[in-house]
This record gives sequence, C-alpha cells and structure tokens, in this order.
Amino acid sequence: MVKLTRDFVNQRKKQERERKKKVKQDVRGKGKIEKHIEKQLYELSLVPITITRNPGFLIDGEEKENYGSSTSMDPDLYTAAMEGRILELVEAVEKGPADRQSDRVVPASCIQVSPQKNTMLHIATSYRHHEIVNLICKDLPFFIQEKNSKGDTALHIAARIGDPLLVRLIVDAIRGSSSESMLGDKNEDGNTALHEALLAHHEKIARILIDKNREMSYSANKEGKSVLYLAAAAGYADIVRLIMENPLGNYNEQQRLQNESPVHAAIHGRNIDVLKIMWEKDQSSFHVRCEQGRNPLHCAASIGYLEGVKILLQMFRGAAYQRDRNGFFPIHIASDEGYIGIVQEFLWHCPDSRELLNRQGQSILHLAAKRGRIHLVNYILKVPTLQNLINERDENGNTPLLLATIYLHPKVVSVLTWDRRVNLLLMNEDGLTALDIAQEYNTDTQMMASCPKRLTWLALRLTCAERSQPTASRNRRQSSVEGECSKFESYKENVNVILLVSTLVATVTFSAGFTIPGGDNNSSPDEGSAIMLRERMFQLTSPRSCTYNDVHSIHGRFILGGEQA
Repeated sequence: MVKLTRDFVNQRKKQERERKKKVKQDVRGKGKIEKHIEKQLYELSLVPITITRNPGFLIDGEEKENYGSSTSMDPDLYTAAMEGRILELVEAVEKGPADRQSDRVVPASCIQVSPQKNTMLHIATSYRHHEIVNLICKDLPFFIQEKNSKGDTALHIAARIGDPLLVRLIVDAIRGSSSESMLGDKNEDGNTALHEALLAHHEKIARILIDKNREMSYSANKEGKSVLYLAAAAGYADIVRLIMENPLGNYNEQQRLQNESPVHAAIHGRNIDVLKIMWEKDQSSFHVRCEQGRNPLHCAASIGYLEGVKILLQMFRGAAYQRDRNGFFPIHIASDEGYIGIVQEFLWHCPDSRELLNRQGQSILHLAAKRGRIHLVNYILKVPTLQNLINERDENGNTPLLLATIYLHPKVVSVLTWDRRVNLLLMNEDGLTALDIAQEYNTDTQMMASCPKRLTWLALRLTCAERSQPTASRNRRQSSVEGECSKFESYKENVNVILLVSTLVATVTFSAGFTIPGGDNNSSPDEGSAIMLRERMFQLTSPRSCTYNDVHSIHGRFILGGEQA
C-alpha cells in the first residue's frame, strides 16, 4: 500500500485547482449545453495524471531510497489510441480507474501520459488516426495544448509527419478555442509547427499553417533559423513571398542580424527564384553576412554557383569589392577553389577586380598556384591582360612559381617554368629561388620518399632553373648537410661491398653459362665438344636459364653502379 504524505495531498489539490481554472477559461463564452458537456467530460478526468510516491518506501519494515520511476498509461487506453480503436478508447475513458473502490490513488481515465509524457492525442496523431483526433479535439479541446517531454504539442507532430487533414483538425480546434497563440508554441528545440513542417519539407502543410494564421510569429529556433530561412533553403518561393509580405511576422533588421541569413540559405539551395523574390521584397537582407564575414557573393563563389554569381553581380555589384573576415574578396574565393567560369564572370563585370589582393598581398594567380589549380593557372597565363600577375610578389616576396614550389604542386610548377615570361631567378624575402626551395626538399633525407617533392625539383631542373648565390640561409643549411657526411660515408661503404658481391655473382653466372654439364667428348669426330650438347631438353632449357641469370645480374650491377655514380 502506498502511503501519501500531507505534502503530496496538498500538491495534488493544487494541481486540481489549476486544472479547473484552465477548463473554465476554455469553456468561457460558450453555450450552456456545451459547458455542461465539457463539465461532464472533465469530471471523467479529475483523478491525478500520475502516481507520485514518497521519497522512501518500506521493505521488510525499513524505509529504502527510491531511485526514480516513470509515468505510465493504462494499457487499454494506450493500445486503443495507438491502433485506432475508437470504441475501445471511449470505453477506456468512461470506465475510469480500475480500482475506484480502493484507497489507492491510480492514473485517471483519459488524462494519463506515457513515459515520454505523450497524451492519447499525441499517440493518435502520431499514428494518423483521424477519427480519434477529431473526437478528442471536439470533446476534450484542452488536450490540444498539452506538451510531451520534448515540448511537442499534437500540432507539432501533425506538421512533422505531413498530414494535411490532421493539421486542419487541430488548427480549427485551436481557433475555435480562442487560443490562436498556440499556433506559435515552441518545443524544446525552439521550433513552432511551421518550423517542423519546413524542416520535414512539407510545403503544403506550411501553406495551411500560414493561411490559417497570418499573424503567426516568424521568430527563429534555437539554431538561429527562422521559418523564412528554412523556406528559402527548401526553395519554396511562394512560401517565401507569403512570409515576406506578412506585416506581422516579426521580420525586422534586428532579427536578421541575429539569425542565419535567408539569402545565404537560398544560395546554398541554388534557388534563383527565391533570390529574385527576396531582392524584390527586401534588398537590405543582401547586406547580412555570415559568421565568416562573407556576403552573398562570397557564398555563391565558394560553392561554385555560377548562375547565382551572375545574378548577384547584376543586383549588387558592390559586393565584389568587400572582404570577408580572412581578407578575401569574392574573386579570391573563386580562385582558391579553382572555379574558372566564376573568375571569368568577375573579370567581365568588374574588370579592375584583377588588381584585388588579399591581406597577404596575393593575387588570383598566387592563390591558384598555391592551391594547385592547374586549369585556372593555364587560363590566366593565356589571358594577355593578366600577364602582369605572372611575376607579381606577395608581402613575403613569393611569386606564383615560388608558392607552387613551396606547396609542392609539380604540375603548376611545370606549366609556369615552361612559360618564357616567368622569371626563374626571382627570390623571396629569404633569398631563395624556386630551385633553392626544391633543392632543400630534395636533400632532406626524411622527405626523400615524397613523390611530389621529387617531381617539383625535377620540373625545375628540366627547364634549367638556377639557384641563387650562397647566402646566409644557404650557409645555415650547409651546417646541417655536413652533419650528414659521416652517414653518407657509411652508406658508400655498404654500396661498395654490394657492388663487389654483384660482380662475383655476375662472374659465376657467366662461367656457369659457358660451362656445359656432363663434361667433354674424348672420341672423334666430336672430340672436345660437350657430351650433352645434342640432348634436346638441354638445348631448350640451357639458353633460357643462362640469359635470365645473366640479364638480372647485369641489371642489378647497373642499378648499384648508378646509385654510386
């Protein structure tokens, strides 16, 4: 038997008083018959929602600590709501507590909740049982505002699953109860029902919710995403228009600055129609930047959205001359990613954008060479009006060739070195030419296995690139090279030993090839010839084995000799 403390009893009385007050508010303004019906329905649910036990309970006469428990729903009621059995659900509601005559407090008929605080309306909505939802909304409308453990009302669930009939039933019940503010209720994630519909890509549901309440608030959720952002990201042009034309949607400059930019969402969704509508309705929204300080043109260039770049340059050409937080202009973003078509579009609409430099003093050719964008480098080299970029230096004195060498892009190095306009002797602030940098990589024993380093060095050597005169940096490197001399001498001795062994192996191999097994013939007329010379199997196998061994012996000696050279 469960013992109820005085505090528990007082708490339950307080809950019942609050429940009565809520019901009175819901039925206010209705006819006498409707009030009488709802009063009877309420009386069915006067028993408390959950069983609350004392902090301790008795085992063998001793009070033990309770480690927590969960709410539960009557099995018949839960099953009826889940399976859509309307008659069984009505019976479960009307029968009330199973042991009403006992002194034990148990869950009531209909106002029970599952472990996740779902009411029978939540459950029926989740399983799309329209008749049960209609019955509850009509006879027990106070259920509509109940929330589960995630803060979801039944309307949140209906919008998420995308059922138009369920949404209309619940919305009509909300409007009939004079509590239209419930349409804007948020769950634990800060989402309204309209948020949930857009997140689940239910355009029809979103339109129903907007049409039913044009005064709905369009505030953002906890991720900073407003319904306008979600509609723009999904490409719902008509929804975007409805939201932006709504004078009561809390759509203001302060909110735009605090939340994710809907314009950026439209760009990431590659929705030209949405961009045009937003430009038509609110051009100031195109000035909003993301966390990286990027404007819409930066955003379009970063994802290679050529059509978006074209229309944005027509609408808002000034954005091409704005830096982001890292000091990059939009054309630099396109160069960094290697988007040739977008770079061409910038140069067409903004011819002087070729002169734009980032905070490191780097041009579009610097960035393309640094990132190894071989096709963009080829394009820039072919444009006569861009030839002044070929040997331009950044703030560290690095030319595009030097950057390609530093970041080990052998294809770009090869293309640049074979262009006669490229000066191979230019040095950076450290006094190093491209070959100096490549040579440092090539002499580093820990990096000898790197193919890009060897190929970069080879690309420079093939075009007769030269090293600079000895400088302080070269002298500093010389000390480290001398430290490797002793190690090199030990390698040299090992190679000499291997060469000697390979020579002996080659000699023995050739001797074996010319010495035929079986001995010589002492009788005429074949005196002095090999006994097995006329054997057929010997004729077939001996030349092959001799040739195979000799060739591999010579090949091994050639390799070792080449290494020594």
